[in-house]
Amino acid sequence: MPGSAPWDQIYSQEKRIWGDQPSELARFACTYLKESSQFQKSGDIFILDLGCGYGRDAIFLAQNLPCHILGIDSSARAIEMAREALPRELGARIEFLRYDFSRVRDKYDMIFVSDLYQGLRPQERARLQETVKRCLNTNGLLFLSTFSVRDTQHSSRGIPVEGEPHSYLDKKYIHLSTRAELEADFAFLQISALFEREFYEVRSTENHHHVSWILMGKAK
Repeated sequence: MPGSAPWDQIYSQEKRIWGDQPSELARFACTYLKESSQFQKSGDIFILDLGCGYGRDAIFLAQNLPCHILGIDSSARAIEMAREALPRELGARIEFLRYDFSRVRDKYDMIFVSDLYQGLRPQERARLQETVKRCLNTNGLLFLSTFSVRDTQHSSRGIPVEGEPHSYLDKKYIHLSTRAELEADFAFLQISALFEREFYEVRSTENHHHVSWILMGKAK
């Protein structure tokens, strides 16, 4: 599966690289859904977690929301770690699979994409957009986070990628997004939130200072 080998190595060497706490996006999504009258009345929420890693966000969401979650990732090691971390009491509500997101055909009430978009090449970002378009139920929600061009950890670091503004090669590929770019990429949704969030990301090796976009959009 494309892109899986480097992440297999990262997870094997650094283990739970971002610790056990949920991402900024997971906290935001959880708070919104707990307060949403639409989802309070709808019963269990069916969630697709794209690039689920070792499962920290899927587990957090399932612990706090009435939901069923399919978490998929290209890294076999990440999926192995996610299955090992899955609490027994959540085993009936979360499934982790090594799978290509472009092959998903089922419909979901919510698609969750935390810090995957920035690692995708242009054609892969287009494939993710098509997956969201195809797999969101009517009035379903996308929650997505991705690095901003103001991200201090990656901006202007590494080798610029020719023909791709704000893209760099620094051990791995990173793309930084502008507001206008995200608005265009997800114009097929009704974007109800798009804002930057600045935070320190705790990692197993060193803390990183990030500025990320958080986007929430509803299927039209």
